[in-house]
Amino acid sequence: MKRKNILKFVSLLGIGSFVMLAAASCTSATTPTPNPTPKPDPMPNPGGGMNGGNTNRGNGGGMMGDNPNPGNTTPEQQLAAARKTLTDLLGTENTNVAFYADYAKIQSTLNAAYMTAKTASENTSASLENLRSASTTLQAAIDKAASDKRAFDSANQSLVTAYNNLKTTLQFKTTSLEELSENKYSGIKNHLSKLFDTGSAITAKTLDPTSGERPTLEKVNEANNSIKMAISPESLKKWKDNADKFNEFEKNPLSKEKLSTGTDSAHNQEQPANYSFVGYSVDVTGTTTAPASEKALLNWNYAQRTIFTSGDQPTKIDTPAASDEAPAQPLSNVSWIYSLAGNGAKYTLDFTYYGPSTGYLYFPYKLVKNSDSVGLQYKLNNSPTETAIAFGNMQNANGPTATVDSINIAKVTLSNLNFGANKIEFSVPSEKVAPMIGNMYLTSSADEANKQKIENSIFGNSVTTENNRTIISVDALSGYSLASDWSTFIGRYADQQLTLDGKMMRDQKYYLIGYVGGNTGARNVTGITEKTNEQRSPVVSTPKTRTYTFYVNAPKAGAYYIKGVFASKVRRDLKFSTGDMSSNNVTIQQLSTNNLTTLRTFDTSATTGATRVTTVSDRKTLTLVEGLNKIVVSGATADNGNAPNFGYLEFILNETQPETTNVSNPS
Repeated sequence: MKRKNILKFVSLLGIGSFVMLAAASCTSATTPTPNPTPKPDPMPNPGGGMNGGNTNRGNGGGMMGDNPNPGNTTPEQQLAAARKTLTDLLGTENTNVAFYADYAKIQSTLNAAYMTAKTASENTSASLENLRSASTTLQAAIDKAASDKRAFDSANQSLVTAYNNLKTTLQFKTTSLEELSENKYSGIKNHLSKLFDTGSAITAKTLDPTSGERPTLEKVNEANNSIKMAISPESLKKWKDNADKFNEFEKNPLSKEKLSTGTDSAHNQEQPANYSFVGYSVDVTGTTTAPASEKALLNWNYAQRTIFTSGDQPTKIDTPAASDEAPAQPLSNVSWIYSLAGNGAKYTLDFTYYGPSTGYLYFPYKLVKNSDSVGLQYKLNNSPTETAIAFGNMQNANGPTATVDSINIAKVTLSNLNFGANKIEFSVPSEKVAPMIGNMYLTSSADEANKQKIENSIFGNSVTTENNRTIISVDALSGYSLASDWSTFIGRYADQQLTLDGKMMRDQKYYLIGYVGGNTGARNVTGITEKTNEQRSPVVSTPKTRTYTFYVNAPKAGAYYIKGVFASKVRRDLKFSTGDMSSNNVTIQQLSTNNLTTLRTFDTSATTGATRVTTVSDRKTLTLVEGLNKIVVSGATADNGNAPNFGYLEFILNETQPETTNVSNPS
């Protein structure tokens, strides 16, 4: 059976195979070396990390991989096999070169090796030896690149880790910036872009650049941490909240502590203790006790509106004390800087800002007296020079020509604002005096609607709609206004017997304007305990010229009814005028409450009830233009022209009456 099986096996092999088998059985046993199977290229380690997997980026074959049976091939076959081996090795170029993207020096050397091998491969006349040599050289370069990377990673583990962390953080660039597409967030977007660009510049040079210094661990960590902090929810919320606020406006009330007098000491006295409104529509010419030669400048440079008690002997109301819930706040923060006299005198405004690089500054201004030659300039941050603020009718003026009897609003464009801390310093050019300037308003928006909001804040206006009626309310405490006499004041009404329209108001406080109209008798200031720098000017001398001036910002032109609260011991008239006061006016007659603890409401729109009033020529409305309207209040004929105390004014649009129907005759 065994012999039959052997013969059967031999017949199946064939004669040739049998001869070879027999020859093999007659020689000593040897173990052939197999041609190694090429290993598949592993996926590259993203970013060149420490755990890069197999870093041998060749084809895995031995140098005789192009000739597995050298004894049984022709020269042509060997040449073709060698060319294929080189071609296969060149096929790893994209993967291998990309693998060292974070090691520019290694990548450059390896790339050059591929270029050399590619030249040999493209040479149709290359010999077998040329092709084999090219493959050997390229494989050696591939192996050396892997070895150099391992050595670099081993020697710079912390740097490689930090670098990879930075690359991961940079992947958030697109999503982070897309959330900041609105213009009001452009400052934040630009800030983040710069941080991302700084990080990208580091990774662009790679861990091992071909020229220049390697990135340091400190620089890499700094770039990464800066980006991570900037894109954190806490930072973005803080910055976006700030940008949202400045997209409307930030009010910066004046502070005497921010006013530096420089070398001057003659004009930094305390404000007059008897002043209430501190802003006047007539010249303020200096101290009444000073020699004529010294009356050119006032001896105070800052004044804040002061509130007094009501009654026959008004006293100053101090700022309410601070509590655990709120800091001490004055009843009114309406303030004026009267002068910036003296070498080195300046007012400094510091603010934190995360809006667009261009912002806008608004502030009210006026003249102290008509003879002043005014000038004002500012320096933004580290600017080497001051920028003039121009007042007048010229092109690009920051506001109209300053006058004594009107309040204008300046608009200054601030370019190249810092992302974060900013500083503006105001000063006066030589041979000039500063206009009076008021609270500062900063915004990132140039929209007209936003400008109107700032105007409303400056003049204490608020606009509401009730029962389809447009109502403009004027807050005398918070709005800028002017008196023509130092005696005019804001008084607080708070009494256990206080009533309003017959209702008890024991726990309420009301603030009314007093000493308007007439020209006889000054306000009694004997009750003022601190008579610091008391001044008895300005004083009106012409009958019926003690006036009060304020502004109404009308959202639309039209005829407006007038409503308010008043108190008066005797019957008095209350006249509201615009323009030159000879036309377009409303005079409310015979207002009286018999005492100063009884308050009543007047309403020119009322046709019945206790708030109904009588007006001259039955004119009930005042014509207002769209925008700011200057309103002057005075007395009329009753009680020698003295006006009742008044406040809480409202202007109610008559939706049915055209504004042209109230052009009145002189009254």
